[in-house]
Amino acid sequence: MLGRTPARRDTTEGDGALIEPILLGALRLAHAVAAATWIGGTLVFALAPPAARSADAAPAIWRAYRDALRLSIGVFVATGAILAVQRLSSAPVPPTYVAVLAVKVALGVRMFMLGRRLGVPRPQGAGSRAWWAGPEGQVLFLGVIVYGLAVALRWIYEETIRG
Repeated sequence: MLGRTPARRDTTEGDGALIEPILLGALRLAHAVAAATWIGGTLVFALAPPAARSADAAPAIWRAYRDALRLSIGVFVATGAILAVQRLSSAPVPPTYVAVLAVKVALGVRMFMLGRRLGVPRPQGAGSRAWWAGPEGQVLFLGVIVYGLAVALRWIYEETIRG
């Protein structure tokens, strides 16, 4: 045993190999919680009676809601971008994956644009539409589609890496 030097520890595989799955898991969890907050919060807002949604009714509550919603959208967008780059760079993906991802991102952008209209009073002549006909319902509808696309993306990715 004399004369032998101890094996050099490769730092690229040591602690980093443990940190990456933990970090990715945390990003996925933050992404999922942000999505649930965005969609669930929109459902709460949509189902609140119109009088409770007015600017005069409990403005502090709606301001806190709006701030939480904006934070969740920011977390959703940031974690989504990081996770997309990680997934696209980790293995070759088929064009189907890229196409589904592009549709998911486009629908997310549309949801963001609709979300900016949440809580904006409707014009007097607009009549009383059901909540699902307004931006709240559209955000919820698109949110369900985006969730389905996320499931499809995971399936496509896993089938691709299995070979």
